[in-house]
Amino acid sequence: MQQSHSAATSVGYFQDRVALVTGGASGIGRAVTDKLVGLGARVGVWDINAERLAECRTAHGDRVMTAVVNVAERKAVDAAMEALVANFGGVDHLLNNAGIIGTRMTAEDMNELELDRVLSVNLKSAFYVSSAFIRAPSAREDRSVVNLSSIAARTGGMVGNIAYATTKGAIASFTVALAKELAPKARVNALAPGVINTEIQQDVFADPANIEAMASVIPLKRLGTAAEVADAAVWLLSGAASYITGVVVDVSGGR
Repeated sequence: MQQSHSAATSVGYFQDRVALVTGGASGIGRAVTDKLVGLGARVGVWDINAERLAECRTAHGDRVMTAVVNVAERKAVDAAMEALVANFGGVDHLLNNAGIIGTRMTAEDMNELELDRVLSVNLKSAFYVSSAFIRAPSAREDRSVVNLSSIAARTGGMVGNIAYATTKGAIASFTVALAKELAPKARVNALAPGVINTEIQQDVFADPANIEAMASVIPLKRLGTAAEVADAAVWLLSGAASYITGVVVDVSGGR
C-alpha cells in the first residue's frame, strides 16, 4: 500500500479509477460525484431518485453508471455491485452517503416501522454496501472508504431526530471497526458534517429565520455547502490522505 508522496498527491490520482457513491444523485453525494468525474474517475451512482439519476447521466455521460438501488436491501446491493463490476471492471473507492433524517419523533413516540426504516437506510446499508465493496475486485493496493456520519452523533441533533443521531453515532463506531478489519489493504474514514444547506432539510431551511438561528451558533457564522463536504470526502478518498484511517473528521464550521 506504500506509494510515493508525489504519486499520492498528484492531480491525476483518480484518473480511470472507479468509485461508488451511494445517494449520489443529489446533495453531498452529487457534489462528490461531480468532483470525482472532474478528476478523471468513473463513478457508479446509486440512488432511489430516477429523475435525478437521469440528470446525472446527462451531465456526465459514460463516465458514470447510474442505478436505482435501495441500499437497505442486501440483494439489491449485491445485484447492483455485480452490474457495476461487469461494466467498470472493479471498484476502488466507496462513499457511503445514502441516508435519511426520517420523520421527526421523540423516543416516547417512536414506532417500530419508522425506527426500522431509519436504521435500515442509514446503518444497515453501510454494512451491505461495504461488504459488497470489499468482495468486489480491484487492481489497486490503496482502496478507500468514506462513510457519512454527522455531528449529531455527539450533539444529539435536533429534538425529534433521535433515530437519525443514533445511526450516525453507530456509523462513527462502524468506521473505526471497519478500518481495523481492512487495514492495510484499504483505508476507512468518516466525515461528520454540521449544518449543510442541502435538500435533506429543506423543510427547516425554508424559513430564513431558521437559517439565521442555526448560523448564529456556528463559529464560522454560516451554513456549510455540499461542495465543501465533497472537498473533504475526495481528499480522504485520495492518496493525499494515505496515512489516515479510522478517524471521523468534522466538517462543521467549528461547531
